Amino acid sequence: MAPGSGRRSIHGLPLFRAALAALRARITDAMEGVVSSRVLWSLLFLLALVPLMAAPRIGPALPALPPGSVVPEDIVAPATLEYVDDAATGEVRAAATAAVLPVFDLDTRALGDAIGMIHRSFQEWRRVREAALRRSGVPASRAELMTALKEISGLAVPPEGMAYLVRAGFDSAVEERLCTALREVFQHRVVGSKAFLPRGDRVRVRDTRVGSEWVESPLKDLLSLDESRRLAQRALAAAGAGSDERASLGPLLADLVMPNFSYDAALTDSRRHEASDRIEPLMVRIPKGKLLLRRGDVVSEDEARALAAFNEARQAGVSGRVILGNLLLMSLLLFFMARYALFYQQSMRRDRHLFALLVVVTVVGLLLDRGFLWLYEHLVDSFQVEPYSNPSFYRFMVPMAVGAMLITLLVNPRVGMAYTLFYVPLFGMMMEWDLPLLLFCLVGNLAGIYGVTTYRQRTALIKAGLLLGGVNAVAVVALESVAGLALPPSHLAFQALCGFAGGILVAILASFLLPLLESLFDLLTDVRLLELSNLNNPLLRRLAVEAPGSYNHSVIVGTLAEAAAEAIGANALFCRVAAYYHDVGKMLKPDYFIENQREGANRHDGLSPHMSALVIASHVKEGYELAKSYGLPKQVLDIIPQHHGTRKINYFYQKAKKVENPEVEQVSESDFRYPGPKPQTREAAIFMLSDSIEAAARTLEDPSPARFKGLIRKIVSDVVLDDQFDECDLTFADLEKASAAFLRTLGSIYHHRVDYPGFEFDRVPERPFRGSRTHEDLPPPAARWRR
Repeated sequence: MAPGSGRRSIHGLPLFRAALAALRARITDAMEGVVSSRVLWSLLFLLALVPLMAAPRIGPALPALPPGSVVPEDIVAPATLEYVDDAATGEVRAAATAAVLPVFDLDTRALGDAIGMIHRSFQEWRRVREAALRRSGVPASRAELMTALKEISGLAVPPEGMAYLVRAGFDSAVEERLCTALREVFQHRVVGSKAFLPRGDRVRVRDTRVGSEWVESPLKDLLSLDESRRLAQRALAAAGAGSDERASLGPLLADLVMPNFSYDAALTDSRRHEASDRIEPLMVRIPKGKLLLRRGDVVSEDEARALAAFNEARQAGVSGRVILGNLLLMSLLLFFMARYALFYQQSMRRDRHLFALLVVVTVVGLLLDRGFLWLYEHLVDSFQVEPYSNPSFYRFMVPMAVGAMLITLLVNPRVGMAYTLFYVPLFGMMMEWDLPLLLFCLVGNLAGIYGVTTYRQRTALIKAGLLLGGVNAVAVVALESVAGLALPPSHLAFQALCGFAGGILVAILASFLLPLLESLFDLLTDVRLLELSNLNNPLLRRLAVEAPGSYNHSVIVGTLAEAAAEAIGANALFCRVAAYYHDVGKMLKPDYFIENQREGANRHDGLSPHMSALVIASHVKEGYELAKSYGLPKQVLDIIPQHHGTRKINYFYQKAKKVENPEVEQVSESDFRYPGPKPQTREAAIFMLSDSIEAAARTLEDPSPARFKGLIRKIVSDVVLDDQFDECDLTFADLEKASAAFLRTLGSIYHHRVDYPGFEFDRVPERPFRGSRTHEDLPPPAARWRR
């Protein structure tokens, strides 16, 4: 090692510790922000519970029996379930599809289009012919006429037809006979072929020109394309056309006859699909406990489908509609849980992380319930004998009350009751609103709260578990009796045993989870307080040795504070335990505090009043840091600065006022006040009064109830007028009750005793009792060794 490297490492160690402390503080602040975020915990609550509620149902599956098989034993629905009846739904949808009539399109413009084409063609032919005559005096050729026809209509006129029209000079009579024949044809419905038409007596006809629709039954005036063309030939003959004209213009007329009535398959299929989709799936609801099949029955196809559908629905989980309903209900419960936590924190000024605690315990409790249900469902497969093979019996062994027990231990029974109101509906949601199981859960939670209300030792959890198990067993018997089920005694006894085992399981889980939650949320339970109240605690033993006067003062303050806290309904155990540690800072400079000074010079005689006030006030900060280094809970640490608040160190203030020289420097009252903060809770306020009253009571030369009462009144009045209770919710009624408790306790501590007759305290005997020796009478060590 290089010279001087050790010195540099020593000098660098404080910097490293400071950096480490700063990093720890930043991490603590960040975690404080995370734990205090209601939005974050709300999202965690929903993200954890929505999948939990949407998971496949927990419960026994029904046996898969094929059609025609014999039922080996009665089959009862183990849970309420709804499933889709695919067969019935298919039948209803098929009927809805069949009710949709085929749609036919009627082209009412076909006749007008065909006649218009004839008129335009004849007009164009005449124009071309006259133009050719004016141009060259020669009639237009057939090629010119055919070209003109194609430009107008795209029709291809056979050569013999064009030759006849040229010979007829495009006579308007011929034109009119063609139009008459078309009118006769299009009075009917012309289809391409009758072979591919859908069957049915009724159809829906749609006018493509105006969009109107109507129903026809049956179809009338329906002609195929071939029939309509033959009708056109007959109509042309009836109009006066000769055989030559019919033979020559027949092909042209056939080209003009087109279908005006067609089956719209796409529109029909679309409407049938819409009609089928409008039919909601037909749901079959099977209530829990319904007898589905009796022993010895032959399974029909419908019953086999029902069994299969039940098992498929059980594995598929809940529907989207149910998930949405569960989400809305969970959101409402979450909102009221957050509002309750906020109200409780504002009114009690404690448990800043109550909402986070409620969320964590609720989620953990429901996850445990779900996990144990899954475990029991899979373990029961290894049993083949009733009642051990019935999975529904094991539901009573689920640790439903662990959350209520934890909240009661970590906060108080009142918050435990509120937690139960939030938790039981969520449990019922997960268990498909099974009413008997819901009532069992409610009774178990109430029993768990009652069992740990007077919890003072960690071993007391076992007693609470035994109590909860007994209540569970009684609740099982009661619920099964109310349900009216004729269960064999062995089945009922096994269910009661499962309920009792569930109570023991709750106690075991709570004992494991309690320390974790205490550490995670920095909570102070009665058990932790009792551990801190052990006078063999290293910090208390050190206080007793290094500052015995302060130690005795702390013990008496604890007695006063405990009595006053009990009188006003505050946490009496916390007040007593916090009293033991509130003056630990005095052990660092014990001789500067009057209760630790022995006969002789006072250490403050050589100090100025300002310096003495600084020394006295420093025990608050030093005591806080010392207690923190010993790992005391934050709630106890907060009492150390709050028990003095911002009160004035009056003795040294008055001493400074006596030697004050206004011309040089005026004495500032703020220099003689404790740094604070003021009491934030009822316990801290009671503690401030207890500390002041105990210290003042020691100064009374002839203590009596009247003097104690006057002293208590004066101290309470001084503290109230000094505005020390502005930041806590202590009431005047509380002050009256606390004052009465102080008076009773002081009377018990400073009581009078009768004088012992014949006993003179001023005269010390040479020997305390016969046969005893003083130190001067003892033989030398060598003689004692020989003896």
